[in-house]
Amino acid sequence: MNNRKTFAMICYFISIAACIGAGVVSFMAYRHSITYTLGFLIFVPIWIGAYWFLGFFNALAREKSGKKTRFVVKKSLTRGLSAVANILSVLLLCFWVYAYIFMVLPANKADSKAKVGTRQVVSWSVDMR
Repeated sequence: MNNRKTFAMICYFISIAACIGAGVVSFMAYRHSITYTLGFLIFVPIWIGAYWFLGFFNALAREKSGKKTRFVVKKSLTRGLSAVANILSVLLLCFWVYAYIFMVLPANKADSKAKVGTRQVVSWSVDMR
């Protein structure tokens, strides 16, 4: 049982480390050190890994025998740690929704408008001859 508790805590710390790594990637994208596309492509696998390890932690922190659930890690600690990781994970996901709606989409619209304007100028110059 002591090994199970140790393994559960290892899974939790890997999950938190992955969330922190995903946060660093998100911050780098926000600061324009990397593009939003590259940031999102790096973020998604890290975020999925964090979610899996949090699931492993939750599974290892409890033992079910019939209808009775016995907590290997303290019940309040299990719920508290899980809540912290879930909140961090949701906040990171909300950042990417915000980034996509307010930073990526307007940039794409501006690029398409610039391309359309360029095409019109070229067509006008061709029509003038």
